[in-house]
Amino acid sequence: MKKIGLVNLGCPKNLVDLEVMLSFLENYLITLNPRQADFLIINTCAFIKSARRESIDTIKTILKQKGKNTKVIVTGCFVSKDFKLLKDKFNDIYAWVGVNNLADIKDAIKKGGIYLSSKPFIYKSKNRTVLLNTYSTYVKISDGCNHKCSFCIIPFIKGKYRSRNIEDIVDEVKNLVAAGVKEINLISQDTSYYGKDIYNYFAIDKLLKKILKNIKKYFWLRLMYLYPNFSIINKIVKIMKNDKRVCRYFDLPFQHINTDILSAMHRGYSRNEIERIINFIKKELPDSVIRSSFITGYPGETKKQFNELLFFIKNGKIDKPGFFKYSDEKGTQSFNCKNKISKDVINKRFKILTLAAKKISNYDSNGVVKKVLITGIKNKNLYTGRTQTNAPDIDDYLLVSSKESLQTGNFYDIKTEKKER
Repeated sequence: MKKIGLVNLGCPKNLVDLEVMLSFLENYLITLNPRQADFLIINTCAFIKSARRESIDTIKTILKQKGKNTKVIVTGCFVSKDFKLLKDKFNDIYAWVGVNNLADIKDAIKKGGIYLSSKPFIYKSKNRTVLLNTYSTYVKISDGCNHKCSFCIIPFIKGKYRSRNIEDIVDEVKNLVAAGVKEINLISQDTSYYGKDIYNYFAIDKLLKKILKNIKKYFWLRLMYLYPNFSIINKIVKIMKNDKRVCRYFDLPFQHINTDILSAMHRGYSRNEIERIINFIKKELPDSVIRSSFITGYPGETKKQFNELLFFIKNGKIDKPGFFKYSDEKGTQSFNCKNKISKDVINKRFKILTLAAKKISNYDSNGVVKKVLITGIKNKNLYTGRTQTNAPDIDDYLLVSSKESLQTGNFYDIKTEKKER
């Protein structure tokens, strides 16, 4: 049986795409040793310049290290965005597969060649049978994006927003939980927008209710990438209050706090609306956490506007802040702005924000018993785990000491002794 090696770059949405592709390759074995692979799939990311550099560097490294007869297939966002650039740079790639051609991966492996379609693709539950993590996984509820944020190239790569239907998502989640998955993370370019394109109304609350109604078993259901929208968040808070299986975790990419910068970004909300959302969440669900991402160095960001963002972060209203340096992307509206910030200033501001965020510690859970999902084993009596307030891949993990043997992928009630971040 032929062997396939895997390299996945970028966000969790890319990981789901890779698992969908693997589901079309049931007659192949997955190997962790690239030198033993007959085929190597490199699933690329093109979101920002640093992601594209990582993709190019990874392809170069793989081509140098691969076995003599190993054939390399390059897939993902970068292929769809800049195929010609990649093809000119790498002439010894066996096959190229774009984001709309996941179902063509079998032909790509059999025949090689180029698979690039502009027709939008969205997978169905039957298309996904392979999981690279058996206890925590992501479910993509939609693809594409209808927002026109001035700095973002995602709509150019992924196309317009397209939701999967509720029944198909519910079936997928039911099957995953029945197979032993303990944590379901719902993802999208914009989870708040779910359903608007096919039902003509925002339906994320309806989707959550359907999932919870159809599954009686205990598991965690987490929402990621919620576009800030008070009305939708209000509905989600009500669901969280009624069912503790929904993680009290809000992933809200605000991107900035200054209203003028937000307007230039075309985000569609102001500082007042951000603070309204935060205050509402903290009042209704005091034990919840808010994660958010912010961009510094957007064209025209003054020192005063940067300081407004810095003081907002220092106030600790965002429990888990993350930061991006502005990336000047060709094809976006902000690319044509004339008042660009120098790289040195952007790097300095990024460093200041990062240091400020490290000083935030909003949870003192000493002595509190919490439900913990065990994620790994450090040594005989030491394990890693996460609570509902820690999302996979992006947040910290807990160290769990236990004289009893704990199983990876199981829930345990754990008494905390140190601050949790």
